[in-house]
Amino acid sequence: MTNIFLRLMVFPVSRPGEFFSRRRAQLLASILFFLAIPLSPAQETGAGEPSADINAESKETEDREEDWSILMEGEVLTIEGQMPQPAPVSPKNDNYGAQHNVVSAEQIREQGSLDVLDALRDVPGVMFGKRNIAGTNTGTSVYVRGRGYTHPSLDTTVSFDGVPRFGLIYGQSMTDSIPVFSADSIEIYKYPQPSSFGAGYASINVIPRYMAEQGWETEAGFSGGSFLTFGEDASIGLRRGRFDIFAAQSMVSTQGHVVHSGAYQQSYYLNLGLWINAYWNFRLLGNFVDAETLQPPRTAQSKTDILSTFKTGTFFTTATLNNEYDNAAGHIKLYYNFTDFRWLDDDTRNAGDWSRQDLNAWGLRAKEVFSFWKGSDITAGIDLDMNKTANEDHNTVSPSVITGFPLMTLVSPYLAMSQFFSLGEKFYVIPSGGLRTFIHTVWDNSLSPQAGLVFGYDSLEFNVNYARGIIYPAPANIQGLVNSGAADTADLKQARPETVHHIEGGVSYKWRSLASVNASYFYDDGRDRIVAAGPDIPGNVSSVSYFRIQGAELGGSVSFTPDKLFLKRLEFFGGGTWITNISAKGEDSREVNRMPYTPVFSMSAGFKWTFLHNFRLSGDYQMLNRLYAGNLQNTASFTELTESARLDDIHLLNLRLGYSLQYRPWHIEEGEVFASLNNALNRKYEYYAGYVMPGITFTLGGRVKFK
Repeated sequence: MTNIFLRLMVFPVSRPGEFFSRRRAQLLASILFFLAIPLSPAQETGAGEPSADINAESKETEDREEDWSILMEGEVLTIEGQMPQPAPVSPKNDNYGAQHNVVSAEQIREQGSLDVLDALRDVPGVMFGKRNIAGTNTGTSVYVRGRGYTHPSLDTTVSFDGVPRFGLIYGQSMTDSIPVFSADSIEIYKYPQPSSFGAGYASINVIPRYMAEQGWETEAGFSGGSFLTFGEDASIGLRRGRFDIFAAQSMVSTQGHVVHSGAYQQSYYLNLGLWINAYWNFRLLGNFVDAETLQPPRTAQSKTDILSTFKTGTFFTTATLNNEYDNAAGHIKLYYNFTDFRWLDDDTRNAGDWSRQDLNAWGLRAKEVFSFWKGSDITAGIDLDMNKTANEDHNTVSPSVITGFPLMTLVSPYLAMSQFFSLGEKFYVIPSGGLRTFIHTVWDNSLSPQAGLVFGYDSLEFNVNYARGIIYPAPANIQGLVNSGAADTADLKQARPETVHHIEGGVSYKWRSLASVNASYFYDDGRDRIVAAGPDIPGNVSSVSYFRIQGAELGGSVSFTPDKLFLKRLEFFGGGTWITNISAKGEDSREVNRMPYTPVFSMSAGFKWTFLHNFRLSGDYQMLNRLYAGNLQNTASFTELTESARLDDIHLLNLRLGYSLQYRPWHIEEGEVFASLNNALNRKYEYYAGYVMPGITFTLGGRVKFK
């Protein structure tokens, strides 16, 4: 089975610029992979052997090498990405006074998400824009606390395994290139955090799956529903001693809810690991994705009009050397990302016009966290990002234009430190500070400082932090300059990166493992806005220009375990984001108080009810209030959004009923059949004016895991 998978991986590497045109062959490969799973050999996993957590156990023993012999016999590794995750509305705190949200693989399955954007729907302060059931079009599509609307811009970055995987030329999220089935979890950073990620206002990072337990496992899932929407995924994992392998394949396909609104994604994924000794391990990851999304017509638009098609073909790989000692842990990661993105029929006036973005990115991540004395946390690292991109504009009635952008290199070393002080039996305080430096070969260099303070008593914790975010122009800002043959990177150094001063304070409380509540207030002050001055030559608007966003966020979760026949377990979660002030002033000193895709109030909530031992009813609800469509272009002045740009409030209720099973004689570790309803209230809604999303839809499916 592994040989089949490797052959499928090698083919796209040798011809990275081409797409698979024979989808029947892809579907056949998917079916073979899916059917091969139950044929995996049933091996005993040594369930009665001792287990150890490589993060906790090793720090509690004096002899690490003795621990290592135990780890190789049978253990459950709990490295980053494998830890149990909280509800998506409850942020995780760090020692630097900052927070980030996590969406776990379990939550993604509960939501029935077919793509990465849909997996973010229960995270407060985050919204996405779609026109299709699955798949995304070009342009901006994910918005975090009012940021992400500018285009081209790199203010919200999307990463996979901690490295870039988005549209480098225009900055679009391009989530068609990331299969949601390969995600062990998704981290969402809603504001600048220099000790966690580099340039950008916000960041979304997909943590990939790998085999974490000794033994073997095979898993397969399928779903089918309205509008011929189909999804399947299959995986095989094996871990023996120091070696582990996890191979997966997935496919998503839909005909779409209106004419020309279909989407398709096929993915092949491989993650290999080798534990060199008790302190070092090596991981090699590879992923090939072929995707296509059709542009649906606007309301009342003729079906015979020219409609676009978006094709994404990408190969992505990382090689990571991890280390973990008693007082230090970190990694060195090399990455390469090739993406061939094609926009077919990109001109509604001329059939046959098309464009292509050729994206090549490579670089490294090096990070080490030290604890030299009790309570200390020192983070040191360096990021290196290089990209060589090209944009091809092929026209039927005019000459084609091919733009080869200059090689862009960004070196970003950083250092941060926090110190835990105990002020008594339960009181504590953690001050912190840090600095990240940005050295860019094309744009101006810059600095990003941060500072934080955490103080608490027992399970009650307060935090406050400041960070200066840096947003660099996307290469497309100089497309006209490059095409004119007058590109001079020395002149571009005069264009300063956009900056965001972010301040946030919050409080959180956890009551055992049963309940948690958190609240925060945030303030953003943006300066040095990038504009296109002249023929796509970037510059900065005057010092009177700014934008400011203030708001508050609240979230919480609670769970009960009565262990009764009709109430085995009950969980609730909910969260909301209020934007209390929006203001943006351009070079003309005219101030506007509305921004596109910045709802004044947004809310997400959900529940999970387990009853009759094996039944589970779950649901989630999203609401967006006072949402405006539109675009704040990169010009020196802002245009006021009128009420005509306001979209109807969005209210979405999704429900899911599942029945779980387990049968040890057949090595069925867990299985489930389910039925779900999306948009159960059958509400009419749209994220973009003129593109109405589907009404009530249903899905039936199942999943089985052998172990």
